[in-house]
Amino acid sequence: MRIGIDIVETGRIAQAIERSGDAFVERLISAAEMPAHDQPANVERIAGVWAAKEAAVKALGTGFRNGITFHDIKILHDPLGKPYFEFSGEFDRVMRLENLKTSILTISHCKTHAVAAVVLD
Repeated sequence: MRIGIDIVETGRIAQAIERSGDAFVERLISAAEMPAHDQPANVERIAGVWAAKEAAVKALGTGFRNGITFHDIKILHDPLGKPYFEFSGEFDRVMRLENLKTSILTISHCKTHAVAAVVLD
């Protein structure tokens, strides 16, 4: 079992969006992760996605290197709004190599911070 956690200040994400605009959001979030009703995405939600993806690579033990990208980790939601992961690319390959089959994700945010915790097993 592996655990990862991340916390981010929403102000840092707001600054990144202000500097880079859509380029920052598109680097972090795929079209599948951004429902049409959530346009434009709010900073708290984007900060939650950032924290979740950072927590995922911490749990895996790789960080964003060796070919793992933000788009290898998709955050989707079930009908009740519960977030879950869909992995692809190099992240998925390492998961299989390490015999990790299950993931659990929780995300929380407020005006100033977003936090996420991930369990891989």
